[in-house]
Amino acid sequence: MSWKMRISILLHHMRMRSERGNAAIEFAFVAPAFFALMLGILEIGTMTFAQFALQNAVTITGRLIRTGQAQGLDYSTAARCMGGDAVADPGNYTSSSDWYRGQICCNTYGLLQCDANKLFINVSSAASFAAAGNFSSATANVSNVYSPGAACDVVLVRATYAWTIWFPGLARLLNSSNADYLVNIQDSTGQGAHLLSATTAFRNEPYTSGVNGC
Repeated sequence: MSWKMRISILLHHMRMRSERGNAAIEFAFVAPAFFALMLGILEIGTMTFAQFALQNAVTITGRLIRTGQAQGLDYSTAARCMGGDAVADPGNYTSSSDWYRGQICCNTYGLLQCDANKLFINVSSAASFAAAGNFSSATANVSNVYSPGAACDVVLVRATYAWTIWFPGLARLLNSSNADYLVNIQDSTGQGAHLLSATTAFRNEPYTSGVNGC
């Protein structure tokens, strides 16, 4: 092999190493933004799906109250899941409010923890829409109350959930002192979380024989 050929091969290898080095440096600049974007899509996408699941669960379980099924059951022998995601085996619930919480959890597809310190459920009732004006204002953590009312009562069902941010660094990146985009509440442990909330309101049907209409 001639010396010219050797020099040509050496220059070719040097050029290849240089190009690989440039690619590594360029990726080092782009990687933080790329991974932040990917993690943001995963975090916000999952959180949004959980929000829809919570609202769907509140809507489904609200029908159990509106039709009188919730008021007329024995919670100690009631099915673990009724409504949309029905499961027939008994849930061994300890109270009516415990049963209702279980129904909401059954319809969130495992996305939310059924924890009274994270999932707050408030079921309030009033005899009329005028009296419904006395319902307490919604807050980050509504009090756990279960009052499904009687036939023809007006009922407001609210649920809030403290969604734990999976990637704290992402929360700091998207948050600022003026716009708390991801972290907007504190959970029961004092950690930053994102508030998920769902609401449904209705008048109970005249499901008892003594009520002719509302």
